[in-house]
Amino acid sequence: MLDISHIPTNPTNTFTLYATGNWQTWTKPRNAKMIEIFCLGAGGGGGGPAPSSSNSNGAGGGGSGGIVRGLIPAFLLPDTLYIFVGKGGAGAIGSAVSGGAGGISYVSVQPSTSEQTLVCKSSTIGAGGGGTTTAAGAGGTISIVGLSAFGNLGIFTAIAGGAGGVGGTSAGGGAGSVQALGATLVCGGAGGGGRFGSAGFYTPGGNIEAAPAILTTTILGGAAQTNENGGGGYGVMQPFCGVGGSGGGSASSGLGGNGGNGWYGCGGGGRGASSAGTPKSGDGGDGLIIITVIT
Repeated sequence: MLDISHIPTNPTNTFTLYATGNWQTWTKPRNAKMIEIFCLGAGGGGGGPAPSSSNSNGAGGGGSGGIVRGLIPAFLLPDTLYIFVGKGGAGAIGSAVSGGAGGISYVSVQPSTSEQTLVCKSSTIGAGGGGTTTAAGAGGTISIVGLSAFGNLGIFTAIAGGAGGVGGTSAGGGAGSVQALGATLVCGGAGGGGRFGSAGFYTPGGNIEAAPAILTTTILGGAAQTNENGGGGYGVMQPFCGVGGSGGGSASSGLGGNGGNGWYGCGGGGRGASSAGTPKSGDGGDGLIIITVIT
């Protein structure tokens, strides 16, 4: 007969830590046997395009954050861990400005990002912000878990973030849409629409495309030639997954549409092309760290 009495029971304590801009402390509960860590980095902000009286590009969407998951025997960890949750990259404000990079999330035995003190970090390089001339923000690079000294106490899996969508071009190329659940649990923001004004041709912002069963709502980009804003991202906690913001629509005159904000770890949408300065791109979603205690 199989003896399973040594296997830990179901999780009894789950702690969710949000971005604060400061180090936070987490205290190990009594009777903890195993600690499970879900460490998500922040998404990058959408870019802001350079305006033009005739032809102009839409800006790229921000990338999504990397993810690290790990399981560690509780007795191998100190009673207090230090947590830093990455802040989402700011969407570009003004003309010809790239979106801000998404912050990396850290779990450490000291309030330090030194590899010698880390249990894990969400990625090696944080998610990139969208560019000013169509370039998409890169996803957070895959974390090299073995470099984090105390990550060697457990079993970890690292996942890279996903890139945002490209902006529409000044020659009529369409803005890049992004597929939900295409490569990871969180996705980048879509690109802003382009403006080929000399030919009277304008493109909408890129969409966030739905996925079957879970993320079933497509977020449409802003309509072409209307200055329409992109839609904000959304997600669910069980099963954990979410999406970035869609791209802003191009403008026949004046301001282009804003990109939508990203959900946790997701990228912000890029702004649409315009003939004048544009006010705001989508913000990247903050990171998140969830610690589950098995007793």
